[in-house]
Amino acid sequence: MIKKKIFIFSNALVFFLAVDLVISKSTDLFKIRKDCFEYVKLEKNNKRYYTYFLSKNCQAFEHKGATPSYKVYTDENGNRYGKNKKKNNALSKVIFLGDSFTYGFGVNFKDSIPGIISKKIKNDYEVINFAVPGYSPSMNYFKLREFLEQNISLRFSKIIYLLDLTDVHDEANRWQNINSVNSPVIADQVIEREIKKNFDLKKNFRTTRFIIYHINNYIRNAKKNIKKFFLNSETRKVDIRGTYWGSFTHTAHDKLLINQNYSNHWKNDIQFGLDKINLNIKEISKLASKHNAEFYIAIHPWRETIDFGQNHFNWEKYALNLCDMSNCKKLINFFDNVREFKEINPDWKTQLYFKNDLHFNKDGNRLYSEKILTEAFK
Repeated sequence: MIKKKIFIFSNALVFFLAVDLVISKSTDLFKIRKDCFEYVKLEKNNKRYYTYFLSKNCQAFEHKGATPSYKVYTDENGNRYGKNKKKNNALSKVIFLGDSFTYGFGVNFKDSIPGIISKKIKNDYEVINFAVPGYSPSMNYFKLREFLEQNISLRFSKIIYLLDLTDVHDEANRWQNINSVNSPVIADQVIEREIKKNFDLKKNFRTTRFIIYHINNYIRNAKKNIKKFFLNSETRKVDIRGTYWGSFTHTAHDKLLINQNYSNHWKNDIQFGLDKINLNIKEISKLASKHNAEFYIAIHPWRETIDFGQNHFNWEKYALNLCDMSNCKKLINFFDNVREFKEINPDWKTQLYFKNDLHFNKDGNRLYSEKILTEAFK
C-alpha cells in the first residue's frame, strides 16, 4: 500500500514538473520577480564591471529584511510609482533623489515619502522618484544627468535629495568611477558576486517557484503579524545596536578600527566617502541651477543617532555645511521632529521605525513628509 502511494506520488510529481517545464519554456506565465533590480554587465578593456538600475515597466512583490511584503511598480523610465498611476498634467516636476529611504523600502508607494507628497501636491506638481536602494550621490547624479540630457525640454521646479547616513559608506565602498565606463560601477566584491549569480539563475520550473514563493510569503507575513500581536510595550523598547554604517557618529574612530565587523565593511575610510558626497552633491546642485530649479537637502536621524548622540561626527552640522557649500535652497532637518516625538512617546522607536530595521515605517514616512511639505512647498 505504501509503495503504491509512493509510486502514484512520484509519477504525479514528475508529470507536474514536466508540465511546469513546458509552461516555463513556451509561455510567459508565472513570472516571478522578488524585486525590480536590473543588473547590467559592462565590459571595457577586457575587464568586467557591474551596475544596476530599476527595470522599466516592472511589477514585483518585495519582502526584504524585517519589513512586511510590499508591491513595487516602475514606469517606462524605470522609476518607482504607485499602482494606479494617472496622467499628471502638471507642467512642473519635482524630482526626489536618494536611496532606500526615498525609494520607500518596506512600504507600498502610496506610503513612501514621494508617494505621500505626490498625493498632497498632485494638482500643482508631478513627482518623479529616482531613488533606488543602495544608491548614493554618485549614482543619483549619473541618473539625473542622463535623464535631463534625454529630456532637454523637461520643466521641473524642485530637486529634493534625502541624504542618508549610508551614503558615506556607499560612496566610499559600494560605488566607484572608472574612466572608460560611463556609469558608476560596483566596488563591493560581495555585492558583485551576488550580481554575478543573477546572470546564471535558471528560468525553468516557474510554476513550482511561483507556488513556493507565495506560500513562503503568506507564512512570512503571518509570522510577523503573530509576533506583532504578542509584543508587549516592554519588548518594544528593545533597540538594535549601533550599525557599521552609522557608528562613526557616536564612536571614536580608533575603537571602530579594532572592530573586525567594521573593518570588513570599510575598505576606504569615512573621509573618502564624505569627499565624494561633497563632489556629487555640488554637481547635482549645478544641474538644478542650470534648469532654474530649487535644490533641497533633507536629512533624517537613525535610532542610534538619537540614542547615542553625535559626539564624534555631527551629521546635522555636516549637512548644514554641505548645503552652504552646494548653495542649496534649504536644509530640511527632521532630527528635532523625532526628538520631540520621542519626548511624548515612550515607544517612539517602533512607532516611527520598523522593528529590527533602519527604515521608517508608514507613520515615520508620514511625519517626515509633513516636514518636507512645510519646508519646501509652503
